[in-house]
Amino acid sequence: MAMLGSMHTPTAGLKTARLLLEPLRRSDAAEMVGVLGSADLYRYTGGTPPTLPELERRYAIQTVGSTNPDEVWHNWIVRRRSGGAIGFVQATVTKEAGDVAWLIGIEAQGAGYAREAAAAMIGWLASCGVGQVRAHIHPDHVASRRVAEGLGFASSGMRDDDGEDIWTLTTRRPSENLPDHPSPTRP
Repeated sequence: MAMLGSMHTPTAGLKTARLLLEPLRRSDAAEMVGVLGSADLYRYTGGTPPTLPELERRYAIQTVGSTNPDEVWHNWIVRRRSGGAIGFVQATVTKEAGDVAWLIGIEAQGAGYAREAAAAMIGWLASCGVGQVRAHIHPDHVASRRVAEGLGFASSGMRDDDGEDIWTLTTRRPSENLPDHPSPTRP
């Protein structure tokens, strides 16, 4: 069960050994449109690469947050410490759980960045009191399943309305099951 603390906690910047997770800003769209530009990224999720105006609109909405008072959105741009954006992670937190997602651009895939960024996000959510985390993963998306397994998620055996498998993780003590527990960045 998620705790109300996470419902009122502003999205913090996070850092890991190789990455910075920066709270989403509308201005990130200009850099992210290239990261999200490969049609291969949408093989399992559907859709097409966004244009700059589409991504600016999406980020404008995401930075304002949910209009549902019973949920909070947390969105981060994932950057290598050595420079440039490589993807994003996000969480929708309710009283029941945190639903999380990760996406790393094609050029940066295969280096463990998705797992590292997702671990940082989940560790932060756990530190805010989120005790149950879910990921919705297309049944054929082997790479995302491997990320989830590496983080300690287990398939629930259930599917959502979009046909995606629901994976769950209980985060009683973040340091027990999450590698690279993050430290918040300081302004």
